[in-house]
Amino acid sequence: MKAQRLFLLTLATVMVAAATARAAGEARAPGLVVTTENDLYANPFNFRNQDRHYSQGLKIMYIGGDKDFTVIAPPLNRWMPKLGLRDEACNVGFAIGQNMYTPFDTDTFDPVPGDEPYAGWLYGSFIFQRRGVTLNGIPTLDSYELALGVVGPAALGDVIQRQWHKWINRARPNGWEHQLKNEPAIIAKYARYWRLTPNEQLGRYFDFIPHVGADLGNIRIDANAGAFLRLGYNLPQDFGISLIDGPAPSIAPIKVDRPEWFSCYAFVGGEGRVVARDIFLDGNSFTDSLSVEKKSVVGDFMFGFGILLFQHVEASFTGVIRSMRFENQPGGRDAYGSVTIKAVFAI
Repeated sequence: MKAQRLFLLTLATVMVAAATARAAGEARAPGLVVTTENDLYANPFNFRNQDRHYSQGLKIMYIGGDKDFTVIAPPLNRWMPKLGLRDEACNVGFAIGQNMYTPFDTDTFDPVPGDEPYAGWLYGSFIFQRRGVTLNGIPTLDSYELALGVVGPAALGDVIQRQWHKWINRARPNGWEHQLKNEPAIIAKYARYWRLTPNEQLGRYFDFIPHVGADLGNIRIDANAGAFLRLGYNLPQDFGISLIDGPAPSIAPIKVDRPEWFSCYAFVGGEGRVVARDIFLDGNSFTDSLSVEKKSVVGDFMFGFGILLFQHVEASFTGVIRSMRFENQPGGRDAYGSVTIKAVFAI
């Protein structure tokens, strides 16, 4: 009798432990995401005319796990509209970042009318994400981000770029005295992603990830839509790549019931945007500054690859070919590269 009770107690303990492990494994752990973008990455073998237009971006994000920030995340989740989503989990995160913009000609000390002005953008962000499924069972992610910061000399773009060029013995960018003036800046970002696969088994090898979104603030006002196709082996069950100017990227759940140690994939896709405002082209909101005549419809073609090791560390590269953003743009279309490292902490 005692042996039977011990057996049943042991079996119950194992079942509870297994259920707990499965639930934990299907949850998202907290993670650190670092993304760096630079026009040099588009062609690392060509050191001429690499600083032009969107020249450099750096963003460091901490995205909490499903069990973190419970004082903030659940109440916020109840308040935010569901928009047809059956939510399963929500996450809160934080980020800091800086972007730099320059004209095509960085040698001259004079203003460069007709080209993108010098500008820096320094900010901190609050991130909220919600995962779930649509009414017909499609995995879905809502990503929100609110960024507050400053544009202008206070963003330190001139200090950092000049110091970096000094370290690597490259030509000094000489026109930062004509950058956009100091201005408090804000932008709210929203995007919805869907992950489409024929079934769970085939989803390990390819998926299709469309998205729609919008940005609102004195930094940028636009609406956007795009999609990515990923092909590979043991695809991470997340929602693909995200550039710095987009909402924060998602982090794949750690699957203890399918503990593959290796994943790799390639992807191709694009995004189109209808732009009503872009401070880096339109200039300062309340004071006179250099500006250009921006194009209202722009787009990006993107391609790249990613590698995931032990479900905890992922590295990815994205190449971006961007259509002309303003009239008579010197140098024509721009290109840059984006490198992202995700480090997911064990649950």
